[in-house]
Amino acid sequence: MTKESGILQKFRLEGRRALVTGASRGLGRAIAVGFAEAGADLVLVSRGRTGLEETAHLVEKAGQRAHVFPFNLEDTEGIAGLFAEIRKRAGEVDILVNVAGTIHRAAAVDFPLEEWRRVLELNLTATFAFSQVFARACIQTGRKGKIVNIASLLSEAARPSIPAYTASKGGIRQLTKALAVEWAPHGINVNAIGPGYFQTEMTRPLVEDENFSRWVRERTPLGRWGRPEELVGAAVYLASPASDFVTGQIIYVDGGWLASL
Repeated sequence: MTKESGILQKFRLEGRRALVTGASRGLGRAIAVGFAEAGADLVLVSRGRTGLEETAHLVEKAGQRAHVFPFNLEDTEGIAGLFAEIRKRAGEVDILVNVAGTIHRAAAVDFPLEEWRRVLELNLTATFAFSQVFARACIQTGRKGKIVNIASLLSEAARPSIPAYTASKGGIRQLTKALAVEWAPHGINVNAIGPGYFQTEMTRPLVEDENFSRWVRERTPLGRWGRPEELVGAAVYLASPASDFVTGQIIYVDGGWLASL
């Protein structure tokens, strides 16, 4: 084996099983397919079965196995039962990627409390609940594990009309650090990726808003929106042996946004 092939092997995921939430579309689908191309089998979780089955087809096309579990992650009390069923039907999970999220746009003075609770429950509480059951299983079985959370450039900055989303992503930043510190002795690495503005189904209204889209392009040093597949490299790195000494970190994949005044 050459030195180069040995280095590249550290980024492979053969023999590992990765669970990706929010896997029916957008960033979650791109990460799931990227993991399959890196050699991992997948457990796919999201609300919609149709989208999950489409992702599963792409995973299988890449030569890996896919298990589909439709579930509404706003039911955070049900996550422990879901994870038990996943372990029973699919086997032990080595990698957890918390992608599922939502957003509600309204001025802070008019923001409905029910929407505040809904956004925080899915974006932050569900991430903690899934991380908790995953870590319990790793500790009980003596297995090492990797958790990758999806933060945001809004974990560091802010803009009007999305207070709940911004609060939830700030929470993801600190939750990632807290869990990384607490679970390091158990061989569980916890890191996050902070996407900038990416073209996804969730951001489509913004992409189609000519003024907003122009603002994004002008504000981003690389001069464009990100594409979902451009998040995959960071996700594979944080899930692979290449990042075994990395924990409690956030990699911002934002086209240079946070580096620019």
